[in-house]
Amino acid sequence: MKKTFACMALAAALAPFASAHAAVITYTDSKALTTTNWSDALSFSKFDTSLGTLTSIRFDLEGVVQGVGSAESLDTSASTVTLSLGSLLGLTRPDHTTLVVTNPVFTQTFDFTAFDNSANFAGTSGGSTGTVSATGSNFFVSNNASDFALFSSLGGGTIALGIDAIGNSSGTGSGNLITQFNTAASGVAKVTYTYTPTTPTGDVPEPASLALICGGLGLLGAIRRKKA
Repeated sequence: MKKTFACMALAAALAPFASAHAAVITYTDSKALTTTNWSDALSFSKFDTSLGTLTSIRFDLEGVVQGVGSAESLDTSASTVTLSLGSLLGLTRPDHTTLVVTNPVFTQTFDFTAFDNSANFAGTSGGSTGTVSATGSNFFVSNNASDFALFSSLGGGTIALGIDAIGNSSGTGSGNLITQFNTAASGVAKVTYTYTPTTPTGDVPEPASLALICGGLGLLGAIRRKKA
């Protein structure tokens, strides 16, 4: 009985070693602020299979939209107009299938009078946001074997992922409305590999292995007691 308790205590003490075996590597690349619409490619290191076994790949995408939105209401009565400056950013695999998408949006509301007979985005029936910006982020975690194969190789290497930004702005609230938008977008992408490292010779045994050892010791003790 004492041996059993001793083995249980030893297994509990060494349990953290098992959870500590998970490891993480993250790679980052970015696209600078550029007038929408644009498409480009980002480069990331592949997972080196000599390090261990992949368990998941996480893709993070953060986007920024920056620009100016203007509107002029041509209605013959007062109206409330909302301008939304946005950009739809996407990160794609080499075959152009989507990994993750984010949509940063800035929104501002205006109270306009009836058309003041001057379509200049000013006065009482028009207005502008001035230069504004907004951020957005999203992520995707893959446990797919095909992604594991695509993003890993012995010795590492690199993989190019597509990134694009499309202007996604709008103006609403007036039946007769002139809008004008000028937007730029930037993006930062991260690829994070979570894996189980290859176990070097001489590592501390897992609790499951300890349980087998303890079971064997208990059996030997029982045999000795029986002989006695």
